[in-house]
Amino acid sequence: MLFIQEIDLIYTKSVRSGGFANTRRAVKFLPVEFDKSDITDEILFNRVYLFQSANGISEKRNKVSILGEKAFFDGRFAPDFFGERVFVKRTEDGYEILYTDKRQRGYIKSKFTLTEGTSGRIIYNDRSSGWDCPVWNYYLVTFNFVCADKDSFKPKIFFRKNPDFMFGDMKELRYSGF
Repeated sequence: MLFIQEIDLIYTKSVRSGGFANTRRAVKFLPVEFDKSDITDEILFNRVYLFQSANGISEKRNKVSILGEKAFFDGRFAPDFFGERVFVKRTEDGYEILYTDKRQRGYIKSKFTLTEGTSGRIIYNDRSSGWDCPVWNYYLVTFNFVCADKDSFKPKIFFRKNPDFMFGDMKELRYSGF
């Protein structure tokens, strides 16, 4: 079974300075509230949206989903369950985690393969603005992965300071095409 947590931390230009950045970087994992008896399929996916302002970080939305076959990458370049940059393929003995740095325009590359009892993390930056609003929203996106059996689930399953695999794409924020 694969446990995935996506944390999208959204902020604006007003909180881009160093002190605020240190606060953002400290958010690497969050607890997940879920009844173990409800786990019925292969992937437990927790997506959390946070917003950072001058007053601190607040939670905007938190959703847990149980995903099956439809969540695996099938080779098409379309946004899937894990956004436009992170993809998951099943392997013989685990899960292959793939990443592209250009929102469906780049090549999808394997970053690591998880087997039973291993964990991984992908962190990247992004930015965007709406067509009707000139304000840029910045994103610090963190994906946590844990490959374990259903009985291993606990609210703090993602609490690993040093995962077995780590990939950070912290390139300079670029024009996102909007």
